[in-house]
Amino acid sequence: MNEVLYLSIVKKIKENILKGHYKPGDMLDSESALMKEFQASRMTIRKSLSLLSNEGYVYSVPGKGNFVCTPETDLFQFRFNKYDDLLVPIDEVKLLFVKVKEASAQLADKFSLTTSDKIIEVSRLLSSAGEPVALEFIYFKYIPNQPVVEDRLKFANHLERLERSLAFAIQKTLEVRALKADQSVSRRLGCPEGDVVFCLEEMVVNSESDSVISYTLFYVQPKNIEMRATTPKEENNAKRIF
Repeated sequence: MNEVLYLSIVKKIKENILKGHYKPGDMLDSESALMKEFQASRMTIRKSLSLLSNEGYVYSVPGKGNFVCTPETDLFQFRFNKYDDLLVPIDEVKLLFVKVKEASAQLADKFSLTTSDKIIEVSRLLSSAGEPVALEFIYFKYIPNQPVVEDRLKFANHLERLERSLAFAIQKTLEVRALKADQSVSRRLGCPEGDVVFCLEEMVVNSESDSVISYTLFYVQPKNIEMRATTPKEENNAKRIF
């Protein structure tokens, strides 16, 4: 019975961490409080905490308590930030529009919606010294009865808050494609229609619920970006990959 109980305690605490009820750095309830909550002995609670520690979810500080870990990047997982790899300093980010519209078939598929469901589309233009550098489209699920205002869409801060609250559950995917700029992209980037541009397609997923948090299309001319990817041990010796 104790073995089943301690595993159920581990499962419940993991769920609370993955759902953001406990965030990295938060202190768990005291052993006494956990004993009362789960109606378990101190030995069972300590066994549960030990397993959580071994799996990298919590760590213990003697005399203080147990705290939620900050997830470590896997050794072979590439770190990439599209903004950091731009070759020119961005001095202006202009919000072009925020729209609530019906989801296209492509977006409906990515967000597990129907084409009659609503989606938020955000567009912004990144510039350097008055010259356009990159065009970005960001998509979120539309939540009815919540106002769509710029204050709710401070993009970097918005995602940063989500990543902190769902630190163990966030998964990112990135696909880079070279394609010919269509009329709308060429007009915004100031390049001839048909010129080759890079399209960086990024998805942020809550792997716990398997739901897409955001989907981004980032268009940039090749002259304005140098793609870099590093593993944690190689951060100071990043290699140019193209």
